[in-house]
Amino acid sequence: MSARAPGRRWSLQAALFGRTALVLVAVIVSVGVVAFFTANKRVEKVYDGQLIIGANVLRALMSDELREQGATAGEQQLEVDDSVLSPEDRRAFNDYAEWRMFRIWRGARVVLRSDTGPAAVPPPPTDGFSELRAAGGDRWRIYTLHVRTHAIAVQVGERTDIRRVLISDIAAGAALPLLLLVPLIAGLLWLSLRDGLGALRLLMTEIGRRSVRDLSPLSLDPWPRDLHPLVRAINRLFARIERAVQHERRFIDSAAHQLRTPLAAVKLQTQLIAGETDPKEREALLQRLAESVDRAASMTDSLLTLARLEARTRTAPGPRSDLRTETVAAIAELAPLAARRDVELSFEGPQAAPSGDPVLLRLIAANLIENAVNHAPPGTEVEVHLSHGPQGLRLWVGDHGPGVPPAERRKVLQRFYRGAGGLREGSGLGLSIVAEAVRLLNGKLVLSDRPDGAAGLCVIVDLPGGGIS
Repeated sequence: MSARAPGRRWSLQAALFGRTALVLVAVIVSVGVVAFFTANKRVEKVYDGQLIIGANVLRALMSDELREQGATAGEQQLEVDDSVLSPEDRRAFNDYAEWRMFRIWRGARVVLRSDTGPAAVPPPPTDGFSELRAAGGDRWRIYTLHVRTHAIAVQVGERTDIRRVLISDIAAGAALPLLLLVPLIAGLLWLSLRDGLGALRLLMTEIGRRSVRDLSPLSLDPWPRDLHPLVRAINRLFARIERAVQHERRFIDSAAHQLRTPLAAVKLQTQLIAGETDPKEREALLQRLAESVDRAASMTDSLLTLARLEARTRTAPGPRSDLRTETVAAIAELAPLAARRDVELSFEGPQAAPSGDPVLLRLIAANLIENAVNHAPPGTEVEVHLSHGPQGLRLWVGDHGPGVPPAERRKVLQRFYRGAGGLREGSGLGLSIVAEAVRLLNGKLVLSDRPDGAAGLCVIVDLPGGGIS
């Protein structure tokens, strides 16, 4: 179906009716055309046969007279009288006198003729058909029959417009009943289409009465087989919506649960500050209040970031950046955090070609490095390497922290999961954000042990993109 203009209302039933009506009209026209040409061919054949028969009948009627007068006719012009034509023959010729003609030639001279027909023209030398136009514009089709034994040519002809009238009557007789049936056929067609689309309307009604909480699949049994693909597609859509709703519900429940603790701490510290009179204790409480607010703000930012990522589809073409630039920028932003924790940051990697969305690349690098810094013991190093990987680009971040047991490496990619050795102040969203960003970039995320066998965690991200220069 061709695309409709935006905002233009159209009806499926009307469209089907219009197309079917066009087919019906085309069939009627085709029947009329075929009937016309078939009738034309048959009428021409039948009427030409009658002309041949008429010429032979006229020759037979005159055969006896020709035998009696053959030797003595000379220049004498034969007359049409009872001696040549019987009363029955005369009546037969008179009945068709207006649109038929006959002539008998002896040599180049007409010896017997009817009163109708075009101007006399000497007959052709061979038997067959010819056409002549009379002075009034009528066309005549003439058959010539030569009687060689008597040097006589018999011509019988008729006006061609008689044939046209008959052909038109036959074609009209074939097409007219169909034309008269058009209103009846159109009405039946409209009712059939309306009944046929009734199942679709019932399906629309069934879907329309569903509430936002009723996403149970539709049964296939009540619907015609032609609607089963549509019903299955709707059920798949319901299933995706149900998963999304459950996902969001779990997200909201987890977020509310995770935010409850820092907000409760903020409330408690606010109450303590209000009742504290010692300036030093008050200052310490204010410091802890600021840290609680920072943790709540950090978790809120992480939640919003993850929600925005999950609302996106695959990245559309837009501004592109390279992973090295975004990684270096993330290291610069996190350098103060690393300094406070007495953790050293190291980076190794040549210049990279543009490889993806700068926002997603920055999220990946920043969250991996921040997670490593938060888990690295004081006095250790967080290593960041950029290199060429099997898919294009590889980012490698390693620390010397407690690591993650193999059994928990899939779980730590889930929201709010911190693991047995996780930090109390962490939000549990950092690796979830990385996993979602990597998915949007069609990349791969792997958690493994350090290749040198030392304690700690190694996170590898492979992204498609330009090679390293």
